[in-house]
Amino acid sequence: MTMVSQPDVTVNIIAANTTVSNTAQKVLFVGQKVAAGTATSGELNEAIQNDGSWDTLFGANSQLAGMIRTARDLNKVTQFDAIALDDAAGTPASGSFAITGTATEAGTLTFVVGSKVDYAFAIPVASGATAASLGVLLETAVLANLECPVTASDTTGTVTLTADNDGTVGNKIPLQLIGSVAGISVTTTAMSSGATDPTLTSVLDVIGDERYQTIVWPYSSDVSTVKTFLDARFNVTNDVQDGIAAIPMVDTYANLVATADALNSQSIVLLGDEVQTSTNHKGASKVEMAHIKAAQFAAERSLRLTQDANIAQLVLTSNGALDSFGGPALASKPYFNTLLPNLPLTDTGKGFDRTESEGLLTSGVTVFGNNRANNSSIMGEVVTTYKTDSAGNPDTSFKFLNYVDTASNAREYFWNNLKKRFAQSRLTEGDVIRGRDIANAATIEAYLTDLYADLAGPDYVLLQAGEAALQFFNENISVTLDLSLGKATVTMIVPIVTQLRTINVSMQLAFTTEG
Repeated sequence: MTMVSQPDVTVNIIAANTTVSNTAQKVLFVGQKVAAGTATSGELNEAIQNDGSWDTLFGANSQLAGMIRTARDLNKVTQFDAIALDDAAGTPASGSFAITGTATEAGTLTFVVGSKVDYAFAIPVASGATAASLGVLLETAVLANLECPVTASDTTGTVTLTADNDGTVGNKIPLQLIGSVAGISVTTTAMSSGATDPTLTSVLDVIGDERYQTIVWPYSSDVSTVKTFLDARFNVTNDVQDGIAAIPMVDTYANLVATADALNSQSIVLLGDEVQTSTNHKGASKVEMAHIKAAQFAAERSLRLTQDANIAQLVLTSNGALDSFGGPALASKPYFNTLLPNLPLTDTGKGFDRTESEGLLTSGVTVFGNNRANNSSIMGEVVTTYKTDSAGNPDTSFKFLNYVDTASNAREYFWNNLKKRFAQSRLTEGDVIRGRDIANAATIEAYLTDLYADLAGPDYVLLQAGEAALQFFNENISVTLDLSLGKATVTMIVPIVTQLRTINVSMQLAFTTEG
């Protein structure tokens, strides 16, 4: 049948002109597996689910499984990837609890092996119990926990603890005795002599161009590999690849300061804790393994920056209800006072004092501590090791991780949306033609102004809002064109939102309210 359909009418459906949000967070964990793990050493394991598969991949008692397990406990939404490493032909660390005597009363002794939260073994002591019998109980308890990162071996009351991973990782396993029982003495010997870590030089090659906003790097003995990798990604052509490495250290104040002072990078976050050498406490002041602390920090950082993630249980939101959900806006919210719910308290009298903490922050070391009520562990100010510009001049541009996060998220929003808006655009120094995809300097400047307004609004809160701030932005943006190259060169100054870190108040007394 002949069909007549006049006039010709065509209606095209065109995508809405919407902005592009920032990319989802990704965290990379680098660490050692044990022989029972099925993962291939050096390969990238992507999108590890919240299903306990890390135990099969890396071995339940491995350094790497421990990191991912603790991170997943806090964060079940962010993509976690991992590079598993076989132990080198090295030496595992070892330490011991040497129990002597015979109990003359009943009580309980708690032996902490690596973690006061996860591996605190409470051993009941009956009156008349011998050192040998208590050693057997402790050995049995440790061996029964298949996630504990050490093997226990008792010899008539001396329980030797040997790390399940070779290398220096075992040296960072803290040991602590809690409690006392009359007639029983315990000598605690720190974990030590772990030697020869895996070769790390080319470990990150397998990543290719994948971006990780956070890399958990538990090897403070080799900061240069990850620093070189991330510093090169801070400002790259035609891409956004920047990220930071969380690197834990347990050492003396002097050694931490010396390490941080030798670094100068916006990509490195050193998480420091004071080493204890008291009779019943060996290792980190906050009794948790260093790599576990780094993993928990990474889990919380990525959760804070994940769009719509529920973070009300971690951050203070009483004065800002919108802050109870994660997203790029949290880049400008201070890290300090963020709850660390799965870390133990630092015992009274241990850890760095106020003066030392300030010195560490100046050098570029982040310290976790207890809150004022002394009932929770919280983050302090989180800093990078960046201190000076390339000419050696003091520079605070990237001193605080919030500054890095704020700048990074603002940069990514500009980049993503410029890519979309001008994906197939003509360029002219003349007028733009309505209905045609064509841009000039004024068009580009106007679009950047719109993006600035987004970043200053309630969804992002990264740049300063208000008429004065927008005027400042407009007065400090310049767009120049080169039509022969099809190139637009933009310079702009963006005033960022920072954090309220100090309040100074002068309070003068008065003895009368008259005159």
